[in-house]
Amino acid sequence: MPAISVVIPSYNRGYCIGDTLQSLLSQTYGDFEAIVVDDASEDDTRERVQAMADPRIRYVAHRYNRGGNAARNTGIRHARGDYVAFLDSDDQWAPDKLGKQLEGMLSLGPDYGASYTWMVCVDQHGRESERISHRFEGDWRERILVSNFIGSFSAFMVRTNLLNQIGGLDENLRSCQDWDLFIRLSRHTRLHCLAEHLVGYTRRVGGGNRISENSPAVVQGHRHILFKFSTDYNALPRPRRTEAMSVFFNVFSAAGAVGDAARVGLEVLRGDIRPTRLLLLARGMGRAMKRAAVRRRAMALQSSRSPIASRVA
Repeated sequence: MPAISVVIPSYNRGYCIGDTLQSLLSQTYGDFEAIVVDDASEDDTRERVQAMADPRIRYVAHRYNRGGNAARNTGIRHARGDYVAFLDSDDQWAPDKLGKQLEGMLSLGPDYGASYTWMVCVDQHGRESERISHRFEGDWRERILVSNFIGSFSAFMVRTNLLNQIGGLDENLRSCQDWDLFIRLSRHTRLHCLAEHLVGYTRRVGGGNRISENSPAVVQGHRHILFKFSTDYNALPRPRRTEAMSVFFNVFSAAGAVGDAARVGLEVLRGDIRPTRLLLLARGMGRAMKRAAVRRRAMALQSSRSPIASRVA
């Protein structure tokens, strides 16, 4: 059996999945299998995967579209390796990613069952836009509640038995899917950090190919995290809780979710009433109201142009 099962969910990514798979096949560590889960694509994904002609790659297809987390869960069920590494179908790995990550985790002993590596964010043309370099290792239960410092499934590797122990991924989430998984896993294992930029994380500007670009989905996901793990947030030390609520406030205000921003803003004030904090919150609420007003105008314009509205007029 392979040591690592690489789970690759894909939906209509035929145009780029070949590059993703090539980065996998270029790994210096070769004891892996790849499970490509095609979430009912309508393009040439199947043909692109089969053209790789490598016996380590297995192709599994959903009969209908079920979402990224359902595809990942399908991959986990097919996994034969002791470890699962996730790779999104438009991201790429440096050649030594798998080997270094596994070696680093094993060197720390059995208490370390999960690992992440740093990432380079690129656009669809391969141009670098940002480097994500958060360094954290060990007991990560509090830190992962504050923010998703790992950043992406593609940077993450975990023991397969831990995924099965927590019941896999939550298939009801539209966003924050990785964050939800990381929070639940943090209760069961310590975390290794591979402090090298070994993942190329693709951000396709205006492409809409990632849920993270969808403001309503992002708001829904963050609401879910706050509700699902409310007991954990309430148990955080006040400085950590204030830090966490500040992260949620920034997300909600940027998305124009005025009510959500106001609620978590009050939580921030309970822990920090300095004038500088008050100023930041006031600016954030102003931004939220502007975003909400823009969205209302856009919806009104769209409604006025609808066929039903035209007939009524």
